[in-house]
Amino acid sequence: MIKSLNIRYRGKGDLLPARETAEGYGSDQILLQVFCGVPDTKVAENLIEEIRSSFPGTAIIGTSTAGEIMDGQALDEEIIVSFSFFSHTRVRTTLITRNDDLAQAGKDIATSVKQEDTKALILFGCGLKKGKLINGTPLLADIQSRMPGVVIAGAQAGDNGKGRFTFVFTEEGITRTGVAAAALSGSRLRVNNTCNLSWVPIGKKLTITRAKGPRVYTIDNRSVYDLYCHCLGREVADNLPLSAADFPLIINRDGIPMALHATGVNEDGSFDYIHDCHAGEQLQFGFCHRGLLALEGEITRNKLRKLEAEAIFVYSCAARKRILGEEISIELAAVSDLAPSAGFFAYGEYFSHNTRKAYFFSQTMTILTLSETEPGKHHRAAPVSKPDHQPDESRELRTLRVLHRLIDTSAGEIETITRELAGLARKDSLTGLANRRRFNENLAGELRRRLRSYSPLSLILLDADHFKAYNDIYGHASGDDCLRGISQVIGTIVKRPSDTAARYGNQEFACILPDTDFCGAMKIAGEIRAGVEALAIPHKGSPVADSVTVSLGLLTLDACDNLSPGEFVDACDRLLYQAKSLGRNQIAADRMD
Repeated sequence: MIKSLNIRYRGKGDLLPARETAEGYGSDQILLQVFCGVPDTKVAENLIEEIRSSFPGTAIIGTSTAGEIMDGQALDEEIIVSFSFFSHTRVRTTLITRNDDLAQAGKDIATSVKQEDTKALILFGCGLKKGKLINGTPLLADIQSRMPGVVIAGAQAGDNGKGRFTFVFTEEGITRTGVAAAALSGSRLRVNNTCNLSWVPIGKKLTITRAKGPRVYTIDNRSVYDLYCHCLGREVADNLPLSAADFPLIINRDGIPMALHATGVNEDGSFDYIHDCHAGEQLQFGFCHRGLLALEGEITRNKLRKLEAEAIFVYSCAARKRILGEEISIELAAVSDLAPSAGFFAYGEYFSHNTRKAYFFSQTMTILTLSETEPGKHHRAAPVSKPDHQPDESRELRTLRVLHRLIDTSAGEIETITRELAGLARKDSLTGLANRRRFNENLAGELRRRLRSYSPLSLILLDADHFKAYNDIYGHASGDDCLRGISQVIGTIVKRPSDTAARYGNQEFACILPDTDFCGAMKIAGEIRAGVEALAIPHKGSPVADSVTVSLGLLTLDACDNLSPGEFVDACDRLLYQAKSLGRNQIAADRMD
């Protein structure tokens, strides 16, 4: 059984109750988590020394914060010391003092703390580098690859919104440029990690049309700034990027809704985000109100009640606390009587479940639960507190929920009508390119026309490499995003009024290029191949490259050739097959003089 004790620390005497409890435990059976709301490394150093003298050899993992959490309460500028006393679990910590290479940091952490029966890894990372938020994705990806099945939890350090520096520490010392980690190992340890965004997507789906890494230039072919002006009004746009947190863009990755956190607005109207994005991904604006928080809190509470937790740790986003204000207590109180709970508000949250990959979140609340007692044998004598977690059923909140349903339903109906109109217009509803029917009509028309004009006609067929593997790994929703991204590249290159860019099959595209000779068509094909590669859409299942690529077949008919549409397509398709046979991510081309 795990015994948990949370202390609001103001002096050495506050640690005395924990000393009595610690007497029956080995030093590797105790974990101290310190959430320091005082952004002063000297204060942290003194506290570390006090803990060392009172609890020799005990594992410590601590962080500066943007607010603290203790038994359902959101606090500010406090120091919370959370003790976990384990009966059957061992604790091992490590401190990495440099984060210039987060993937290497992940490797060093896994090498240092991994044991055969490690069940959970708690990470606290420094949240700022040169005044900018750090994207913890490379750190998590490397750890997850080396410690598959281990639940990863924790978050990035904060500094109360000052944006100057953050720090993390273990019993080994303090760093402003590193990561602190604590591994929990033991066959009887039960671990669960859950997350709660609470923001719900609202309005029409939007498509990223130009992006490079974390910088998004256009959405629905508008600058991101113009999009905010158009959808949310000048009042919101004039306070960007801070106001963007109130209406985050929600993107779905691997079936998980995630908030895109904007970190800056550029002069060209593009936005910098904490996560990398690519053309073709779809998103919606997000919205949250008290009634939704209450409902989500009740759902989370019911889920966690079944876990019979003996310790609960909450790692939540500082932006979430700023936006929701006092209402943040609604979701914290929802779980506070299930077990002692502690945590902090952070600059980005680390999350994985043992059946999922690791994610770096923003504007999300994550909850780690621990227990050593077998299911069905845990009995809590009395609740820690009695939270007020029931939804506020005021008329205003009921109206807001109904309004949200009305808007969401209307957006769905508009999307259905748009798909139907796209079909009537002979456009592919997913990519916006010409559909197969329009391609067939245009190709037959161009072949007839060239019999009179004796002008060259070029055809390009291209196929996303190893696309079935992509769908198997990332899911069909991400596959749709990928196809939209490829179509964006094609659409920006094949753009003459006389040209036709079409979706020919599932992952296959076609380009009809009238009055385009062999050299001109090769140039276009090369730009498409390079453009898709430049999207840098990750593809772990491809033996060709680390990102999505395409293979292309190109055939040019010169003046004397006379083929039927079917013969023309078949000949070009054989070239596409040749490009694949030669290793993919390349062009196989020919001309008929």
